[in-house]
Amino acid sequence: MSGYARLRLLKPIQKAKLDMKHMLEIVLLLVLLNPFTSSATEVTDCFDKAYAHSDNGGLGLNRGQAIELCNGAKNATEVLVCYAIAWQHPDKNGLGLNRGQAIRLCKRATNTEEIVECFLKAWTHKDDGGMGLHLGGAVDLCKQSPME
Repeated sequence: MSGYARLRLLKPIQKAKLDMKHMLEIVLLLVLLNPFTSSATEVTDCFDKAYAHSDNGGLGLNRGQAIELCNGAKNATEVLVCYAIAWQHPDKNGLGLNRGQAIRLCKRATNTEEIVECFLKAWTHKDDGGMGLHLGGAVDLCKQSPME
């Protein structure tokens, strides 16, 4: 087989290798970017539900409150459930926090149950087996977001 004939046979193989290399690079890039995509989706899903009117199944927060609550959310459901429990009146099995305290406690929440248990222990009076912290101290101790 002549050199020219071999070269003609190798060109499609080389092109296929090049295409495979690019395909592999694209797949690798998509895998690496996936956490950022899902995080962005969690943040926007959280905002949509937090900002939506309560008649439409949302929390009814104003735009600034919804942004503050959902900024950096890794799990929209945990953030929203945590907020709903934190803001709910104690007579309805909530913590009875005001909006600002509930947002501080629940932004970036990843485990609502852990946050609520921590808060209840921290805020409960020492005579009742708790830590006896004031409300703000209990929020700061139990929130999962970094201190600002």
